[in-house]
Amino acid sequence: MPLTKTVVITGGNAGIGFETALALAKMDYHVCLLSRNEQKAQQAVETLKEKSGNENVRYVLADLSSKVQIEAAAKIISEQFDHLDALVNNAGIWLSERTLNEEGVEVQFAVNHIAPFLLTHLLFPLLLKSEDARIVNVNSDTHFRGKIDFNDLTLSKGYNGIKSYAHSKLANCLFTYELDRKLKEKGIQNITVNALQPGLVKTDIGFKHTFSIHALVWKIRREFGVSPEEGAKTSVYLATAPEMKDISGLYWDKCESKPSSKNSYIIEDAQKMWAISKEMCGIEDYFGMRGER
Repeated sequence: MPLTKTVVITGGNAGIGFETALALAKMDYHVCLLSRNEQKAQQAVETLKEKSGNENVRYVLADLSSKVQIEAAAKIISEQFDHLDALVNNAGIWLSERTLNEEGVEVQFAVNHIAPFLLTHLLFPLLLKSEDARIVNVNSDTHFRGKIDFNDLTLSKGYNGIKSYAHSKLANCLFTYELDRKLKEKGIQNITVNALQPGLVKTDIGFKHTFSIHALVWKIRREFGVSPEEGAKTSVYLATAPEMKDISGLYWDKCESKPSSKNSYIIEDAQKMWAISKEMCGIEDYFGMRGER
């Protein structure tokens, strides 16, 4: 018998992540949500089970700004699953004010870039055990405004929320393309990685950890957005569509590939960001952990 399809989705208790989880649960995937709030995670799991009719839905707690909590969550997932067919790095954060995590990393950069980078590394042995594994990085067209300052990755000079968000999403794009290059260099054919932008979606991202004026702007702006269900369609497509089996290293919008920013294609920046991210996470490349297929 074929193995049950499995997926891990970060930020899956609300918004785009929840709708992605619901769609995959309806496809009989074994769904695992990563969430930092236990009450919201429990509620999301109950709702997902009820709406999908799929009892194979669970959650693992982790604050994605914390390296220690990501490592603990990955350990739990590795104990609960024997393979992983999709990893949807969906969680994102937007902050008005510069905030550092316990390791001294700016929190938007930590959640939007370092968390997907580290979690992908830690779950890589499980992905290797799938015949067709998909890594899906939820990005944003805001990355077109991003520029990496390698001398100030914590944005200690001239911080603003949009600058930080664009910076972190550009880093995530660089990670996507560099990972794709490394997979191809190593001849790993059963794993693909793609990034996407969900568009302007009616989520609560602009209401959390923001100044009141920024929350007001988001309240007005999001009225022009699509529903979270609509915003999740590209994530679901990249994670499940049969025709996506061998397609990797692209940027997607409305289930179609398109060019990302000019800065996202600078190979030297991608290689440098990879090395710095590895050092910040204190890890080695996953390619030493081939595992058994």
